[in-house]
Amino acid sequence: MTEDDATVRLPARQAAAPGAAAPPRGGGGPRAALIGAALLAAGIAIALAVAVGAAWYMFGRQAPPEPPPKPEASAAMAPPSMPAPSLPAPTPPVVPVPAPAIGPPIATEDEILAHQARAPTVFRLAENPHVFIIDFPSLASQGAALNRVAALVEKVGQPRDRVLDDAALARAIAANGDTPDTYYYGHNYRGRDVERFFALADRDGIALTPEETWLRGEVARLRRLLPPSEDFAMISVPGLGPRVDATMRRAILHHEIGHGHFFTNARFAAHVARVWREVFTEAERASFRAFLEREGYDPALEEVMMNEAMAYLLFTPDARFFSPSHAGLTDARAAEIAAALRAGAPR
Repeated sequence: MTEDDATVRLPARQAAAPGAAAPPRGGGGPRAALIGAALLAAGIAIALAVAVGAAWYMFGRQAPPEPPPKPEASAAMAPPSMPAPSLPAPTPPVVPVPAPAIGPPIATEDEILAHQARAPTVFRLAENPHVFIIDFPSLASQGAALNRVAALVEKVGQPRDRVLDDAALARAIAANGDTPDTYYYGHNYRGRDVERFFALADRDGIALTPEETWLRGEVARLRRLLPPSEDFAMISVPGLGPRVDATMRRAILHHEIGHGHFFTNARFAAHVARVWREVFTEAERASFRAFLEREGYDPALEEVMMNEAMAYLLFTPDARFFSPSHAGLTDARAAEIAAALRAGAPR
């Protein structure tokens, strides 16, 4: 059988060799028959083996099947005998915690009066911690820090939506018949009003004085001392000088503290508003508005009118600043109104 012939063939009977004796007829008997049968079976077995080998040679010459591929290694699957190494937990970044604002010293009214400032100094009022007092060395330093705030917040004839530049402020002070020192002898504002002043100055590119720049830093410091929902009062008092003696200084501070209570005590402010509406007559309110306008206040600001009326009647013990006749009141009538205001004043 050739490679091209896949048919299994039985081998042909071989011819007797020359000279060999021919087998006896009839198969040579039983022994011969057995030998022949054995030879035939062996030949068949050999033929089958050859056929199987040829078939494998022709059709089975293929590579043995490959074993199934091993699973690829991955970061998520490690060999059972080698558990995945545990990575160290990432270290969170260090976030710096801002240092808490350091509050100004707490002082009573008498302690503030005893202080002699060589530079602007802030105190926190002992009886009302929402009131902060700036003790200025002089009227000049006080005015340089706060005159433009006054023009924005409450001065008559001045804009409420922009900050005056230096030239416009000088004209406003002159038109009021004052000097930078006497534009106000004392100041009082809500913290948010002072913050609005700086926001408007930034918006309009108004250059600040060194005193205003210092004030800005102090306002930011004081704001951090209180919850965002709470406001504070900022008031001022000048140091002793040619225009301010000790009695005047005491009257100025006491007057401004009255405003501080109004700004920070909602119950007291509501009481003052009720007395202004119900105890003052319309003529008395008009007379007080005229007096306050002469002092430079904007009479259209109703809250300023009632706040100042209260402070002059209750917290100004110096006739050089106020007497009932300045507002067209008799002493007896002024005493009646003051008693009504005092009934709801902080103790």
